[in-house]
Amino acid sequence: MSPRRADVRRGTPPQRVDPDDDAVVRLSAAPSGGGATATGRVLLEMRGERIPVEMSVPAGLVAVEDVLPIVHGLSSLFATRATERAEAEGREISCRAGCGACCRQLVPVAPAEARALARLVEAMPEARREQVRRRFDAALDVLEPLGLMQRLERSSGDRQLIAREYFEAGVACPFLEDEACSIHADRPLVCREYLVTSPPDLCAALSPGIEKVTLEARPSLALLNVDLRDGWLPLVLALVQDAQAPLSPRDRPAADILKDVIAGL
Repeated sequence: MSPRRADVRRGTPPQRVDPDDDAVVRLSAAPSGGGATATGRVLLEMRGERIPVEMSVPAGLVAVEDVLPIVHGLSSLFATRATERAEAEGREISCRAGCGACCRQLVPVAPAEARALARLVEAMPEARREQVRRRFDAALDVLEPLGLMQRLERSSGDRQLIAREYFEAGVACPFLEDEACSIHADRPLVCREYLVTSPPDLCAALSPGIEKVTLEARPSLALLNVDLRDGWLPLVLALVQDAQAPLSPRDRPAADILKDVIAGL
């Protein structure tokens, strides 16, 4: 089989290829407008299996969000492996397009993810951009009177209780369209890592008995530990943070950021 590059920015799942009998996962965060890149390889050991991962990243100093496509690719790798294990055990993944049951839950994102989502919205055609912005505003119009955002910002109270109250408010993710994710290729890490084998109606009611699939590692947590500027925040505040926060610093080599992410796995 000839080598193939997985362009995670377009949402293509990472492909394991087999040049010279050595399965390699190739991921890229190369700048969309061109520019110098650097390529390196790491070896992941999972369940006794050794998986080489080759990563192409921007050269020079970058911000954490500049390497998000790599972290997305790692998350998709772990999710794919978890899905394969579940199916081998006779369990079918319930999650699929058209089921937006989990898209009314509180979605925690790292600051880098929030910034990337804000840039994604800003790059949309004007009509669609304004439509999505209105959805963000409508979500905050419902949530702010409940005081949930303020309680989260103060880190006060039981976060599981706050998450339950958020869910009961019935606010859909601003990117949810026809019960499907409209930014599937760029969706947050926690969304990639949320896989269940239980009936969708349990997720729709956030009922006991939801059977989550366990991943070998969770890049969402690893990224959050690397991107510690502000702590995590709800996805619905992504545009607010982007308008109020200073620009993300480009002060580290991509390789250093990814070393810390991989170490956190």
